Amino acid sequence: MLSNMPKQPSQQPPQELDQQFVALLFHARNRVRFAMDDRFKPMGITDATWRTLFFLRQEDGVSQTHLAKTMAIEGPSLVRLLDNLAKKNLIERRNDPADRRINNIYLTTESSELLAELELVSRSVRAELLAGINQQDLKTCIQVMEQILEVTDDE
Repeated sequence: MLSNMPKQPSQQPPQELDQQFVALLFHARNRVRFAMDDRFKPMGITDATWRTLFFLRQEDGVSQTHLAKTMAIEGPSLVRLLDNLAKKNLIERRNDPADRRINNIYLTTESSELLAELELVSRSVRAELLAGINQQDLKTCIQVMEQILEVTDDE
């Protein structure tokens, strides 16, 4: 199943360590998304849908603007996505109590069952992708990613 994903070119010119790291980071990110997409597609779940639901599970009640920025989705595309999720009763929009011009996005109780299914599938994908990587290496990678996020945090 994971073998359907595009392969990284085997012959690459020498790169600086930081350039190689960033290139591999992007490549790994895409591989993870492709692996998840392959597993979620039979369930009728798109990339934008699962990423949005997983994000909201961590930060329920975020503004629509913050969600668009974080998900790197343009406003009109996000509106269509949220409309579809709302029609399926997976999310609801609520006016921000401090500023009624702002829509905050919340998961519904109906989304809980779907998220539980998606989590089982994603746990299986993660187990495949991370098989053979020891815990200390994962902890080091997490520390590096946290440092990158800290440096790039603009909020």
